[in-house]
Amino acid sequence: MGSHSRVFQRDIPLDGHFRQETTKTAVFILSGIPSALPPYMRNTTKKILIADNNDACRESLGVSIKGLGYEVFEAATGPEAIDKASSMRPDLIMMDLRLPGMNGDEATVRLKRNLSTRNIPVVISTGWTTACNVGDRVDRAIEAGAEEILYKPFHLTMLRDVLRSYLLG
Repeated sequence: MGSHSRVFQRDIPLDGHFRQETTKTAVFILSGIPSALPPYMRNTTKKILIADNNDACRESLGVSIKGLGYEVFEAATGPEAIDKASSMRPDLIMMDLRLPGMNGDEATVRLKRNLSTRNIPVVISTGWTTACNVGDRVDRAIEAGAEEILYKPFHLTMLRDVLRSYLLG
């Protein structure tokens, strides 16, 4: 994979602990990582579509995103992701690269070519790092208009930062 300016990376402290944010809100403990829900993220009705064929990954990511105050919808295949995005117009799509029926890079290309879905930010979330053609797939998704590439597993703090970047603007 080449070097892209839009590949999203965060530094993880060597001790593995994240500082706890202090606000006047409740603290959520998701996946063992403390995180406070900032006041400007409360009671939001932003919709996020998670496209991932792995039920456990989809469910875990959905629980984390719901904990941050967003509404979550799910798709298990590339064609299902395109259909749901077209009908429900989510505010953001979290797209895995490896999907049955149509890989995430192909689905991103189709979403960005469609007038009704082209402006929906797509964040690629993948566990692929060394698989055959992963670099080509990442390049194709970025060229199609994907906003970020996140490599699984990622921490809740990174997810929260990505959501802030695209949903609070």
